[in-house]
Amino acid sequence: MGHSRILVGLILIVIFIFAWDVFWWALGVKPLFPWQLKNGLKKNTEGFSLIDVRTHAEYELLHIHGAKHRPELLLHPELCKQKDSRKPVVVICMTGHRSPIVAYRLKKRVSQEVYNLTWGMIGWLLSGGKIRSG
Repeated sequence: MGHSRILVGLILIVIFIFAWDVFWWALGVKPLFPWQLKNGLKKNTEGFSLIDVRTHAEYELLHIHGAKHRPELLLHPELCKQKDSRKPVVVICMTGHRSPIVAYRLKKRVSQEVYNLTWGMIGWLLSGGKIRSG
């Protein structure tokens, strides 16, 4: 009986994650999968403007090299000063559940393309992406 509850719980979590991603895609937030970002950074290290909206502790623990730490954008997207850049913006959080909120708000404020890093830093780590700490 205990194993079936765990299985049902896991299935519900997967359904929620999928539904969350589909919801934001339907609102126009473009997904960028970790392996796509990884391949894009290999080809052109200056090709993206990376914005990390996680907490200070999360960012210090690990982050993608070159990502700007901007946790305030979660509550105040109007503080984003990306209008002059032509680089696509990639918004990053730990699991990909805070970043689409910021990406959605930013896409209305900036002139370039805005992407959400699908599955966030967890997906980045699982795809073998390089990280920095500190």
